[in-house]
Amino acid sequence: MSEQDLAARRLVAPDAVRVWRGFRLPSLALDAFMNKLGTVFVPATVKMQIDAGLCSYTPTVPAGLPGKPDTVPDETAILFWESQSTYWNGFTRLAVRTYTLTHGGVYLTQDNQSRADFPVRFAGELTVDQPVFLFDQPADWMHGAVRHVVAARPAAVDPASFSASVAKVLAEIAKRVPLDGAIACVGTDYLVYWELGPVAVGAAQGATGIPLLQPLFSGWNETFAPAPTFLPIGLWDEWAGMDVRAGSSFNLQFKREARG
Repeated sequence: MSEQDLAARRLVAPDAVRVWRGFRLPSLALDAFMNKLGTVFVPATVKMQIDAGLCSYTPTVPAGLPGKPDTVPDETAILFWESQSTYWNGFTRLAVRTYTLTHGGVYLTQDNQSRADFPVRFAGELTVDQPVFLFDQPADWMHGAVRHVVAARPAAVDPASFSASVAKVLAEIAKRVPLDGAIACVGTDYLVYWELGPVAVGAAQGATGIPLLQPLFSGWNETFAPAPTFLPIGLWDEWAGMDVRAGSSFNLQFKREARG
């Protein structure tokens, strides 16, 4: 695979992303969870779904970080596809169906606790477990500067007030911060937020909305900078897997399916 293959831009609509919030099975030890992510889930997400139209994949592992409440996801991810219909069409393929079935052995799926959803356009208010996108323009989330925040709802703030406060800040970000993209989702007890900015040559920090969100977090919170990561293996290669640990955050780099 050439550097040109990886560098080719692929602009994708902001509503063509699955926003994943995963909770570890209580019966699965933390070290076993990390092992399964590194040897199966993270690499398989790419290798078994490239040919189904996966355009970018950015997983993060808050599990195991000091002080993280159990009510905050153990793994988060954004998975961009060519379109929403491309994603749904993937289930006509054996590889995608096989990959999907493996989730039950790692994630708590009862009552839809671990879930992925497509976002809707942010219109000033937030609904629990309904992701939103803040900017309309297509973007390539495999390239550029991705930043990610995972935060617990402060114990002294009720869920409705927390959602309202987050919505107010998101409106400011959409109005004031020149980002290429931003995605957010509130759960009953947490917020997950991703933003995409251009890589500015010689600049240590580009535009970001995270400082506007920080005053809302009086409890546990963490900010991540997903690292561009290339998997130099195929499905049939002998390979021990990735090193996944508490706080790992990746922006997987891969050659995408050719457009017809």
